[in-house]
Amino acid sequence: MADQNFNQVPGVPTSMGGGEPQKNVDVRTMASDLNSIQSGGTPESYTPQTTATPPPAPQTPSATPDNFNFEIPQVPTGMDQVAGNSAPQVPTGKKKGKGALIGLIAFIIVLAVGAVGYFLVYPMFTATKPPAETVTTEQPVATPTTTETTGVPAVVTTTETSTNTTSSSQTTASSTATTTPQAPLAHTSLFGTTDGLINSTSPISGTNLTSLSLGTSKEPALVEVTFTDQNGNLIPFSTLMQSLLSIDLSNSGLTQAFDPTSVSGFVYVDSSGARWLGFVAKLTATSSLVDEKASFAQIFEANTNLKNFFAADPGTEGAWKSGDAATSNRYVLFSKNGYGIDYGWKGDVLVIASSYDGYKAALQDLR
Repeated sequence: MADQNFNQVPGVPTSMGGGEPQKNVDVRTMASDLNSIQSGGTPESYTPQTTATPPPAPQTPSATPDNFNFEIPQVPTGMDQVAGNSAPQVPTGKKKGKGALIGLIAFIIVLAVGAVGYFLVYPMFTATKPPAETVTTEQPVATPTTTETTGVPAVVTTTETSTNTTSSSQTTASSTATTTPQAPLAHTSLFGTTDGLINSTSPISGTNLTSLSLGTSKEPALVEVTFTDQNGNLIPFSTLMQSLLSIDLSNSGLTQAFDPTSVSGFVYVDSSGARWLGFVAKLTATSSLVDEKASFAQIFEANTNLKNFFAADPGTEGAWKSGDAATSNRYVLFSKNGYGIDYGWKGDVLVIASSYDGYKAALQDLR
């Protein structure tokens, strides 16, 4: 049969009956002949060593007959046919869906952990000061930024921090209250003509007279003195009296009785060059002349520091007396010759002088 002839191996006896016995054939080779010649003998035939060949394993007949019609396997178009290269495996749609689901779950877990860390864990390690109390309104309002300029009305620049429209009353309530600085008051001189005008940044007394630069060498002369502080504000009459005589005019109501713009000091220089201190002050339009005159007379004549008007010690203070009817003055003399205090009124203007000649000169030069 054809199958038996195809599977039979030459030189090996078949295990099944029906075959011919192996023939004894002498085989000579070149190597055997050369060996025989070298040994001096005759060439002998080469006898190969035979080994026992185990019988072939029994063959199990296949269920289907052998098909000798061999076909070349079909290779898909576009695949790499080079040895060693294999086409990448394309994941199935089922694996794609599973990976996307796992990625989404992992992303949600990361977000949850981040939120817990930011809102719960982070504030525990961050020490913050408690916020300042603020006034809460129904709607957010704009917070203005105010720039103040001395001497001119304040310029208010408002930066809107909300797009919501608010009423003017709400904006005013939430705005920072600012005070527009007042321009310094301008001084109004009570004198018509003087021989000079100087300014002092502090109250003066009799001991300061010798150090003042009057700006004139005229004798006699009347030099007006204005008083302003370091910021250019006029010093009121009550402050001047408090500094010079330690008089407290607040209990009598005289603190606000005099116009701060119409207060001046003056220095009278007599014919011998001696300097004498004096003051002039005008009542406000709302002050009562009768009441203020009586109040000032009581306080001024009871004071025991009147010697501060003088550069030298005037001696012992005497009793107050009424002076000339033409000048309407009240005066007091001291034990040393030439020292005395005079004061009086010309309308609503008060005049005080440490020299009677200076008192008359001031009255004469008033407007």
